[in-house]
Amino acid sequence: MFKLATKEMGFSKVKYGLIGLILFLIASLVLIVSGLARGLSNDNIAALETMTVDDFYVSEDSENVLDQSGFLLEDLIAEVERGQGWEPLITQSLRLDHAENESKLAVTLIPVLPSDQLYPGVIEGEDLQANDQLNVVIDQTMKADGVSIGDTLHAEDLELYFTVIGFTENQTYRHAPVIYMSEEAFYVEEISPHKVANAVVLTESNEEVRKTISATLADGVWVNRSDIVDAVPGHSSEQMSLNMMIFFLIVISVFVLGAFFYILTIQKLNQFGVLKAIGAKNKFLIGTTLLQVCILTIISLTLAVLFTWFTSTILPEGMPFDFNLLNIAIYTGLMLIVSLLGALISSRRIIKVDPQQAMGRAE
Repeated sequence: MFKLATKEMGFSKVKYGLIGLILFLIASLVLIVSGLARGLSNDNIAALETMTVDDFYVSEDSENVLDQSGFLLEDLIAEVERGQGWEPLITQSLRLDHAENESKLAVTLIPVLPSDQLYPGVIEGEDLQANDQLNVVIDQTMKADGVSIGDTLHAEDLELYFTVIGFTENQTYRHAPVIYMSEEAFYVEEISPHKVANAVVLTESNEEVRKTISATLADGVWVNRSDIVDAVPGHSSEQMSLNMMIFFLIVISVFVLGAFFYILTIQKLNQFGVLKAIGAKNKFLIGTTLLQVCILTIISLTLAVLFTWFTSTILPEGMPFDFNLLNIAIYTGLMLIVSLLGALISSRRIIKVDPQQAMGRAE
């Protein structure tokens, strides 16, 4: 079976090569779009996805959007001290001037205590310290903007100068890099005049603390992290649009590949008839066809994966693209199944071939 399948493919190189090219182009498009979809998703919600907390207390009328939620924390701090199972989550959008290359950078500022679970730590440089110095740890995507350790970032609206002391990773929110500063410095410089938070998060499972927070901060509701992620402005609609594109590409590939394999089968009906006349079974003929499709698909998908990886290496550094192996495996598996289904649809014609009629028309 394998010998017959490969021998025919070698004899009709152009025909099978063109089908393989079509499959390669469709698969490459699906993989690149899926990489962009995942990259955009990470660029929008990575800071939330990497948090080790899952319980968020937000304003009831905020629709789970952090920027629309807010609490004054003085009463809560009086009831439950910091470090007893809860932390405030504060997000503030800023535009910073980078003096070294005279560029303006949009960022999300999150003040933290260095001991907080909300602080992700550094992968390069120095960690934050619990002091009133205007040091910041920034996401490494800002390297693409020319920012390096020791640089100064100027917040013109606040008339403050921040010094970059370290880089972290996978910390972006709403398509902007996140910068972390000491919570002490945040309040000393009166970036916010009151003890406030967009949300309160539980850092450990403690029903008593949960009830105290609910009783102290009125008009709030507990939600989990997935609810916060889904409510990030633009995230759901953005992902829905890209996933719809991928879905239709796969549906289109079903019809395109099905049509190609059907036409290919029609062209070989006489040969199938002759093979039947000399004793070949339907199972053998269908198996040979599926084997050809499988070989062709695996080669095309392998080339598509390599092409997608190569594309990811030459894209501009600031472009959100995620070459995720699990994601790649899912979509290549779907494409393989689609190709085999297209071949199975045409196998009905193989079963119906009449050997006696085919004997006189064989090429």
